[in-house]
Amino acid sequence: MKRYAIKLLLPIIALFLRILGRTIRWERRYDFERDRGKIYAIWHGNALGIALFGMDRGIYTLVSRFRDGDIASYLLEKLGYHVIRGSTEDGKPEKGGRSGILKLLKVIKEGKNVAITVDGPKGPPFKVKAGVIFLAQKTHATIIPAFAEFDRYIKVNSWDKHIIPLPFTKGRIRIGKPIEVSEEDSIEEKVRELEEELLRISSLEIQKPLPLEQKQN
Repeated sequence: MKRYAIKLLLPIIALFLRILGRTIRWERRYDFERDRGKIYAIWHGNALGIALFGMDRGIYTLVSRFRDGDIASYLLEKLGYHVIRGSTEDGKPEKGGRSGILKLLKVIKEGKNVAITVDGPKGPPFKVKAGVIFLAQKTHATIIPAFAEFDRYIKVNSWDKHIIPLPFTKGRIRIGKPIEVSEEDSIEEKVRELEEELLRISSLEIQKPLPLEQKQN
């Protein structure tokens, strides 16, 4: 019943998110137009902030085939994203892994930009999974670590410590060191490199443990 009620409210939620995104005062912009075939690597708990920053840019993103993915898929499409359903988890067919990876390979090679929650869809939080490195290795795409920081926000008491920016807050986008992956590189070493870089640019946020936290100016 709860899920059915949420689905009925989805158009209103999508409109609210669009309005919320327009109220955020971004202090640091990023020129998406210069990117071709890039992979934006983000934490699952920071996905909403990044999504509001990148609205209507034609970015592709991967969404789980689980039931919760239906809601995320609808909202992301309303925010101007192209959604691919599946998972990067070892190509598991029950999660649409193989088809999801094949579609991602195709759009990256076509020069489209892709955003991936590297610790999703079920965690553990802040631990990079190997799928994003595999994609970069096979497509020779550059991985761009990204994090959205806000002055005022709510932190949800969920597994991923999801951050919800408050209306009219100031926001900043932190971009980490671009990561290149060659055929000769160790996937394990590149996973560690990406994880360390994401932790570096997001450390001020993820180390705050309290739920429903509001950061003060």
